[in-house]
Amino acid sequence: MKICFITTGDIKNIATAKRALGMANPLIDLGWDVSILMEDTEENRHRVSMECSDKVKVYYFPHCSAFQEIKAKNKLIKEIDPDFIYICAFVTRNTVGIGHRCKKLVEHSELQSGIPDMKGLRKIHCYLNEYASILYSDALINASRFLQNVYEQRCKRILCFKHPNFYHPYAFSKGVMEIKNIDRTKEEFKQYEGRKIFTFLGTITRNYGAFTIIEAIEKLKVKHPEVLLMMHGRGRHYQDACDYVKNHGLDNWIKLPGFIAEEDISTYFSLTDYFISPMNDTIQDWARCPSKLYMYLPYKKPIVTCWRN
Repeated sequence: MKICFITTGDIKNIATAKRALGMANPLIDLGWDVSILMEDTEENRHRVSMECSDKVKVYYFPHCSAFQEIKAKNKLIKEIDPDFIYICAFVTRNTVGIGHRCKKLVEHSELQSGIPDMKGLRKIHCYLNEYASILYSDALINASRFLQNVYEQRCKRILCFKHPNFYHPYAFSKGVMEIKNIDRTKEEFKQYEGRKIFTFLGTITRNYGAFTIIEAIEKLKVKHPEVLLMMHGRGRHYQDACDYVKNHGLDNWIKLPGFIAEEDISTYFSLTDYFISPMNDTIQDWARCPSKLYMYLPYKKPIVTCWRN
């Protein structure tokens, strides 16, 4: 059987391509023929070289307009002629393969309409896109049980029959998880000696708890000046977070290095004392898969979270 993963954008900014990279090798081992369509960027090529075996066929398309990207993808799909296409995020640039004989699998990793700051026309657009994914797909893949329940109800509402609807939490490559013995007395790690390091890896946005973490450290440092927060990643509120840290004089306690290379993750994770994974009692967080937990757990260190309305 042949499957083709459809992705868009640079993995630095759009993390949904991680699903394709995480599933490619296991499917190859099961005897599948695996292809991935990816935008031609330096980071995408780097991640493919790190995580995919030579048996995975990767087709790169150039950065271009949405119309040109859809056209390029459809041309590649005809060339590959897969039995299944796996849509990593149902967005305009990924609405491809219409009219092709292949089965279409659509993944949902969050509920856009459940994001608090999605309002007015943006919220209506989210609803329309979510319902359109049902009509477009032959089956849905959901990153959480909450999403699975939501889409089962929606499928019954608009199709009046059971639509294939599966739960599958996020995948990641175990190859980047290498637990290391870090000696903080060595020169390269001396800046961390005597510090209690908290680590967050993910998207820097208000909705995902970025400022809850920052404000918590701001209070914690008063009694525990040895605390140090490392926030790895970027997002639409990354610059706001940087400005807040600078304006409140928190540079000694909070570091925002931005995107870090996948091969460096294990060093930072081995260095940390506590991981942070914010989870709130909101529709948005119920819908998401706390995928970073799967990356934190092998290190057997405390994971700090929260639960509030």
